[in-house]
Amino acid sequence: MNRPLLLVWQDEFSQQVPIIDEQHRAILATINSLHYFLQQGLEFESLLPTVKLLISYILFHYKTEEGILNSTEYPELKNYQQAMDNLITEFKVECHHAKQQKQPEQVLIFLKNWWKNHLEEHKTITPYLHDWSGEYCRVDKQEEREK
Repeated sequence: MNRPLLLVWQDEFSQQVPIIDEQHRAILATINSLHYFLQQGLEFESLLPTVKLLISYILFHYKTEEGILNSTEYPELKNYQQAMDNLITEFKVECHHAKQQKQPEQVLIFLKNWWKNHLEEHKTITPYLHDWSGEYCRVDKQEEREK
């Protein structure tokens, strides 16, 4: 396995939304840990805790973005939610295939492609993330106004 599967944080990845950038960095760090363990010759089965952590963290990240997008009334929220569901399903299928075919690098290739697509998706969603006031629920804000 060669280094091109390593994902190194670059300033151009920044969305200028601290919670999102922090989560993006953590996801890349976890992907790179998986890369490192594979380079060390660990069998894919022994990496399943790292893979499960990555699935959980990506899902956590999407839920964070979803909460922000919901609070800023993002018009494509349903499509965003469907894409999130599809990604998790595809990732699990990819992991299953990689395990069966004994080609764990397929998971890294999948994740590298997901990362590029996720950054591309941010061209659409980041303006809404910037509209976020730091509160996750616009209803709370409205209830305060009514009091």
